[in-house]
Amino acid sequence: MSDGGHDKSGTPLRNSLWNLLFRVVSTTDFARIAWTTVLGGACLSFFKEPIDELPLSDNDASRLALKDRFFDLPDHRVYDLFEFFLVDDHAGLKEMDRKLIRRGLNDLLEREGSTVRLFHDRFRPYQDFLGFDEVAQAEATVRLFDMAAAQRHMETAVAYLSRRPEPESRGAIREAVLAVTAVAREAAAREIRKGGEEAPLVVGSVAHAAAAAGIPADLLCGIEGVLRRAHALSGLPIDGAESPVGEERVDSREAHFLVVFASSLIVYLKR
Repeated sequence: MSDGGHDKSGTPLRNSLWNLLFRVVSTTDFARIAWTTVLGGACLSFFKEPIDELPLSDNDASRLALKDRFFDLPDHRVYDLFEFFLVDDHAGLKEMDRKLIRRGLNDLLEREGSTVRLFHDRFRPYQDFLGFDEVAQAEATVRLFDMAAAQRHMETAVAYLSRRPEPESRGAIREAVLAVTAVAREAAAREIRKGGEEAPLVVGSVAHAAAAAGIPADLLCGIEGVLRRAHALSGLPIDGAESPVGEERVDSREAHFLVVFASSLIVYLKR
C-alpha cells in the first residue's frame, strides 16, 4: 500500500492485513456470529452506513460484505480501520482477537516493507528501529518522571507525525520543541533549586540545562544548532516575533528527523 492512494486490486500488504484479520476472527468464532458482529460495529461506528440492509443474519455473507468495504478503502483508511478495531468498544472484536492482532501486526508490517509500525494501538511512521525506539523511549521517560506537560507535547508530536494521509509536519516539530522545553526546564531546576530560584522557561535552547545534564560544550554547540532549526520551522515566536521560516512548507523527512532528535535529547536530559 502507498501512503495515500486507493488500490482495490489487493496489494501484498493489504492482502496480508486482511488475511491476519480473517485468521484471527475466524479462528475464535466458535458461535459463528463474529463476522456479523464486526460488520455491524464497523458500519455503525466507522463507515457510518445504514445498517438495516446488512446481511447480519448470515455470518459468511457478513464477512464478504466487510471484505468488500475493506478493499474499497483508500490505503490510509485501512490503518484507520485497524486502529478502530483495536481501541473502539463498538468494533465488535473480542479482547483475545485484539491481542492476537497486536501480536502479529508488526511482524507482518516488517515483512511487507511498510513505512509504519504499531505502537500503543496507533500506527506511527517508521524509518528504522533506532529512531522508532528512541521516540518510544522518550515517551516512556516523561511518563516515568510524571512530566505531564512534556508527555502531552510528545504524544501530540507523534500524533501529528502519524496523521494520514499526510503528516502535520510543522505541528509535530512545534510539539517536539515544546516537549524539550519542558524537560530542559525540569533539568535546569535541579541546579537552580540549590539557590532557591525558579528555572527559566526557554524555547529553542537547552543551554540553561547544560550544567545540570552534564552536556559537554562541543556537544551543546551541535544540539543548539539543531534546536534553532527546529524552533524556526515550528512557527513558534522567536524573541517575540514570528519566524519567516515558519511559513515555508516543511519536508516530512526533516520533521521526522527533528522529532527523533528531540526524543533522543529528552532521554539524554533525563539520564
